[in-house]
Amino acid sequence: MKVYFFLFIFIIHGQLIGKTEIIILSKNVGTEIDIHENRYYRIFPNEKGFINAQINKINNDQYRLLIVKRIKNKKTKVRRYINQNELNQLQLRVNQQPPFTEEAKFAMYAGMDFLRAEKIVNDIPKPQYVELKHSGNKKLKGTLYKVEDKSLFIQTANIIEKISLYDLDQISYRTTFGKYEKYRIYMYALTSVLGLVIANEYNIQRPVGLNEYNIPRKDIVVYRQLIGIVSGLLFSSEVFDAISTLLTSSDTIILSEAEFERKNFK
Repeated sequence: MKVYFFLFIFIIHGQLIGKTEIIILSKNVGTEIDIHENRYYRIFPNEKGFINAQINKINNDQYRLLIVKRIKNKKTKVRRYINQNELNQLQLRVNQQPPFTEEAKFAMYAGMDFLRAEKIVNDIPKPQYVELKHSGNKKLKGTLYKVEDKSLFIQTANIIEKISLYDLDQISYRTTFGKYEKYRIYMYALTSVLGLVIANEYNIQRPVGLNEYNIPRKDIVVYRQLIGIVSGLLFSSEVFDAISTLLTSSDTIILSEAEFERKNFK
């Protein structure tokens, strides 16, 4: 008897589901709201990783939102519930905007760098110093030296941080290097002269004494001068790289839809 009862309930439940009314917000969108329509009309702007959604009527004052999202590269289905007043507001939001044409679609996607985030981080010249914003509002500075399996590896002062591409909101980096390469030879000359000056100053502060003929030992003086010049040349490359990096302007790219929404629709 119990088996027939549960079978009856299952059939009735299936019929009710089959008769669920699908709500169309506007003639400008279909029975299923896709990702492009959602971005254009901003129907559900706070749903991170939105893929598509459908609205079903439960009763005269309650509606169910069936939303498919991508979270950490996995599709997830979530349910939200709204009342008649909230539904009316969504319909008004859509109907107040112009139709979603191909021209409007092209204009909308201009500047949405987060849609090609993986390509951007793979094309960043490495290694280089970068500044990141990730996981909501966390900030990180360090040297980006590798991108692997959709993760960025950042060398900080003491540890290596691994940041998932899906958690990355914004990155500041330099697109090109070598702008000041023609001045490298001048840096070599400058650092070698600076090394010589320091060596001469050291010779003044630390007299070398006299040899057996009561003549100042010029060999030690020259030796210290050579050490100063060589030391200057050894550090010239690092000094030049640091200065040229500081002088090269950086670009800031938004790499998440949530950050894009926050910056453009405050």
